[in-house]
Amino acid sequence: MTTATPVFMLKGDSLVDFVNEKMPLINRGELTRTEMIKDAGYIYDNGKAMYVDFYTELLNARGVVPTTDTDTMEQEYDDLSEDKKDLYDKITDMLGEKSRLAGSPWTHEETIEFMDELSDIGIESASEFEDAYEWTHDNYSSYAEREFSEYFCIEVLDAKIPECVFAAIDWQDVWDHNLRYDFSSIETVNGTFFFRNN
Repeated sequence: MTTATPVFMLKGDSLVDFVNEKMPLINRGELTRTEMIKDAGYIYDNGKAMYVDFYTELLNARGVVPTTDTDTMEQEYDDLSEDKKDLYDKITDMLGEKSRLAGSPWTHEETIEFMDELSDIGIESASEFEDAYEWTHDNYSSYAEREFSEYFCIEVLDAKIPECVFAAIDWQDVWDHNLRYDFSSIETVNGTFFFRNN
């Protein structure tokens, strides 16, 4: 969305004074916050108020430095142990690239949640992650287990299954009655991930 900078856009002390002057009107219901924002010059070409720009400038004018998500992410990352940082980086390197190519990159929160899930199945370090990782199903799906079973039997075990038998195999049963004891799966919005059990 493009914006045209109005002839005036209040900043600094002028903005703080303007807001202090208008707040009694807002409190009495004689003016809306949207009208105040527009009157201060924070308005898009289409006539809508520029809320984020207005409040960011107001905070800056008052000397308040807002905490950003980036600040929180950096602090959370810095607070991780060295093993956890290595695991975080390994997840970002191995799985983040795949999700970026698919158009939905991992967020920091998703990575931290994924690390918690990994911890539940005994994966605490980058080397354990690398050793245990087996396969990713592209999305969250009820078909992930059966597709993993087919992949594992055909591609990894190199099973030679005659065509007449292949069509009769219930790959979900293969998962339910065999592979689920050897593998764990973690379902996320970025896909379903399969890991060898220790």
